[in-house]
Amino acid sequence: MGCLSSTLGNSAPKTKTLVNRLNRGVYAVSRRPESTAPRDDRGPVVRTVETAQTFLTASEVDALVGDHLAGMGVKALAERYGIHRATVFSHLRRRNVPSRRPGLGVDEKAEAVRLARAGVSMRAIGRRMGVGRKAVRVSLVEAGLIADDPSERS
Repeated sequence: MGCLSSTLGNSAPKTKTLVNRLNRGVYAVSRRPESTAPRDDRGPVVRTVETAQTFLTASEVDALVGDHLAGMGVKALAERYGIHRATVFSHLRRRNVPSRRPGLGVDEKAEAVRLARAGVSMRAIGRRMGVGRKAVRVSLVEAGLIADDPSERS
């Protein structure tokens, strides 16, 4: 009969490494300091593991909505108010602000149709107007210049 420790002592190298690290205190969890919630000039900031959440006052949300209606983009609004883009959308949705559909305006659609009739490609029209080829295509389909073929989408 053999020694019990030699029979049961053949543990995997990974297990030995884990036990050695536990004994040395590598995995010791430090306690979070008991402090009050941090504040900035707008009020309390709630901390999470990776990010800090900033709350906007009602007047700041009003200003955000006004800036959006004046034509400011969501990315610029997020940077200006120090919030995430999704939070900008949430504030706008709560205030029942209609969303802007990306694409071409009425005048831009007419210009796209004129350029397409002149033989300019959809990609070139999109580059000229600062939109994607698909936005130009939608405009040309609405104008009846090209047929809406579902197999061309993707």
